[in-house]
Amino acid sequence: MLGDPRQEALLRQTLPDAHLASAHEGSRKMRHGRWEQRTLWAVESADLNAYIGSAGTVGTPWPGVGQVLRLERVITEKERFGARFKTTTEVAYGITSRRADQIDAAGLLQRWRIHWHIENRLHWVRDVTLAEDASQIAAGQAPTVFAILRTAAVTVLGWMEAPSLAAAQRELTMAPATVPDLFSTVARRIRRVVKH
Repeated sequence: MLGDPRQEALLRQTLPDAHLASAHEGSRKMRHGRWEQRTLWAVESADLNAYIGSAGTVGTPWPGVGQVLRLERVITEKERFGARFKTTTEVAYGITSRRADQIDAAGLLQRWRIHWHIENRLHWVRDVTLAEDASQIAAGQAPTVFAILRTAAVTVLGWMEAPSLAAAQRELTMAPATVPDLFSTVARRIRRVVKH
């Protein structure tokens, strides 16, 4: 683990030209029944770039690699049935074309989090709430058209004053009389966008 001083010394021995930076963030209070601590290490090294590009043999550097990233998430959560807490550690790796002089470790950590906000708020909703993965539509342009319609539905449902998209979907299902109000809201927003 890069947070260990012995590992950092080994890194300096192996890659003397390495620029190592780290950033840490975590929740001060429990959210969704858990605490999460995130630490990102970013390493920039010409030698490491050559190693990555040549698949471990001496060769040509991988064009465009700026930094190699390691993200460690330590999650402490209450066990489902009981009062004990359990801690798990997840590690993910990544690469970026941004060099250390272009973005620091804190900026990389923030961007990593933004990426997962998009993944969780759009793609997960399309997959789970709107059952996109279960769709049997596979011929011609229909899959693309329905993907666009699902994304539009996520946007429109997001305009409703509901705590979640699933709640908005339930609200429309349980009270179909609210559908005309929803379409008038959509029309107002479209008129506003067209004016600008």
